[in-house]
Amino acid sequence: MKELTLFLIAFTIVINSSWAQLTISADLSPRAELRHGYRTLPSPDAKAAASINQRSRLVLNHKHENIIIRFSFQDIRIWGQEQQKQAVPSLSIHEAWAELLFSEKISLKVGRQELKYDNQRLLSTNDWLPMGQKHDAALLKMKPTAGELHIGGAFNQSSAAFGRNFETIYGVNNYKYLTFLWYKTQFAEDASLSLLGIYDGYEASNETDDVYTRGTWSALFQFKLGETSNLMVNPALQHGKTPANQNIQAFYLRSELGTKPAEKLWSTLGLELISGNDPEDNSKFRVFDPTHSAGHANSGFMDYFTNYPVHTRGAGLVNPFLKNNYSINPKVNLGADLHLFFIQNDFINNGEEISKYLGTEIDLTLSYAFNTSTRIISGFHWMFGSDSMEIINSGSREEPAYFAYIMLRIRPKLL
Repeated sequence: MKELTLFLIAFTIVINSSWAQLTISADLSPRAELRHGYRTLPSPDAKAAASINQRSRLVLNHKHENIIIRFSFQDIRIWGQEQQKQAVPSLSIHEAWAELLFSEKISLKVGRQELKYDNQRLLSTNDWLPMGQKHDAALLKMKPTAGELHIGGAFNQSSAAFGRNFETIYGVNNYKYLTFLWYKTQFAEDASLSLLGIYDGYEASNETDDVYTRGTWSALFQFKLGETSNLMVNPALQHGKTPANQNIQAFYLRSELGTKPAEKLWSTLGLELISGNDPEDNSKFRVFDPTHSAGHANSGFMDYFTNYPVHTRGAGLVNPFLKNNYSINPKVNLGADLHLFFIQNDFINNGEEISKYLGTEIDLTLSYAFNTSTRIISGFHWMFGSDSMEIINSGSREEPAYFAYIMLRIRPKLL
């Protein structure tokens, strides 16, 4: 009895010590949507679609001595998608990783994890999507004398590999492997530079076991121009081969000038250019494709352009934009964005070159902080398409194209 009592006391001490390093948080995000021209122009007889989707996550973080562990469980659903009185398994693991802290400057993070770098134009968490984006990867993080360096890698295989003793065919519409290197440094008091290089390999589209590699190289310069302005310039290049074994020669440029014209207003004037194919020379694939990126946060909330090779019919995209965020008070923010869309290269339809102007998008958002962990976010968005948008995207420009939503974003810390 004495031994049992001592064991229980010791066990309680260990548990209390362990729980002191445990944090639990949640992410509950129901979103009601009304779509009539979201992603594509509506046809004359199209009726609006309404639905409510919900993401429910439970996130556990534990730190003990020199190791950090994180588990994130999530359920993604449309309200009413399952028949009543039926048990349909739907819980999945969004994140499951461990980070070994070798020292204050070196650590290794292994497992299913989100990858988010810089402006998230090349590696993003895609938080707008209910399911988000994650990678099964290993990530070495180092802090040298100047700056910060990350080296990551992933190798993917299908569930069939559990019973496979030969071959390594993947057979899933995803990259077979991914490696990347990211380095950021503050090269002046008001200026920083981020360098990102990504190599990802995809199995051949002819269903052989050949793997073709694509390289993406990006530099992101950020400058602070006094107390109320900043400048960002982000050029990038792509090379390598497509899954169809076509040579890639593509480029990208994004530039933003942010300023504070009024006390509660922040405005950003920018331009994004995504290269497109040359209709007179198909020897190379010239569409810049940020596959692991978040199109929603960059090319308008209507999501007409998220898969650039497909959604621009290979012609590329030029997107001048103006974004405004007005802080009405500490709890309420109003956003008003304007996007203009043009194809970057020429596009021939029925033997004639079409106009490069595709359309104009207006995005209005309103956010209210209900409390420290809860926000109510609503948006109303319009697309005004052109004749060229009908050719590139289908549908009718004569029909009103709009998208509206209201959502709760509840992210409390439970423990």
